[in-house]
Amino acid sequence: MNISLEGKRVLVTGATGAVGGAILTAARESGAWVAGSYFQSEAEADHLRAQGVFMVQADLADRSQTRKCVASVLEQGPLDALVYAAGNTRDRTVLKLTDSDWDEVLKLHLEGLVACSQAVLVPMRERRGGRIVAIGSLSGLIGRPGQANYSAAKAATIAFMKTIAREVGRFGITANVVCPGFIDSRMTRSAPPEAWDRAKADSALGTISSVDTVASFTTWLLSDLAQGVTGQVFQLDSRIV
Repeated sequence: MNISLEGKRVLVTGATGAVGGAILTAARESGAWVAGSYFQSEAEADHLRAQGVFMVQADLADRSQTRKCVASVLEQGPLDALVYAAGNTRDRTVLKLTDSDWDEVLKLHLEGLVACSQAVLVPMRERRGGRIVAIGSLSGLIGRPGQANYSAAKAATIAFMKTIAREVGRFGITANVVCPGFIDSRMTRSAPPEAWDRAKADSALGTISSVDTVASFTTWLLSDLAQGVTGQVFQLDSRIV
C-alpha cells in the first residue's frame, strides 16, 4: 500500500529531532510540501533548507514565537496538517523538581501544542479539513518515576487532543496522538544503560522501537486513508499496558 500525500502541505515542529525529522522526511517522500520548526539546531536546519524544506526558527515554549512561526508558514500557502513533535525533558523526582524544570517541560509540550493548534485550526476550519497529530508518550499513559513533569504534559496532551477532536470533527478535521516507544533520540541518548535495558525487558519483542515505524504510521494518519480516524491514542511499540 502506497501512502500518498501529493498536494498536501504539512508543518512538523521539532523537525531537527529524531522523531520530527523522520516524520518530515517521510511526509516529503510521500509527496507533501513540508515546513519545519526548530529551536537551536542550525546546522540540521540548513541541511533541510538545502533540500527545499521551509524551515523556521522558534522557541515554541513562547506562545508569541509559536504564533509567528505558524503565521510565517501560512504565508507560503494553506496548511493541510500539523505534526507537533517538539519536545524536551527535565527528569527529576517530584521532591527535586524545580519551578524551572516544571515550566520548561509544560510550556514546550503543552502550551506550545495549544498555541500551534489554535493557529492552524482557524484556516483549517475555513477550508473544512485538516489533520493534527501530536507526539505523545507512554509516560502520559502510565506515568514514569522521575518524569512527573513530562508525564503530566503528555497526559494533558492526550486530553487536549481528544477534546479538540470532538470540537472540530464537524469541520472535517482530525486530531490524534501517536505514542512512540523508547527510541534512539537526543532525549534518550543521555539515559543510563539500565534505562535501555529496562526498555528492552519491558518489550514483548525484546526490542527498542524504531523511529521509522513512528514516521510511517504518522504519515498514514496524515493521508486520506485515515480520514475516519480521530480522537485516538496509538501506542507504537511492543510494551503492553
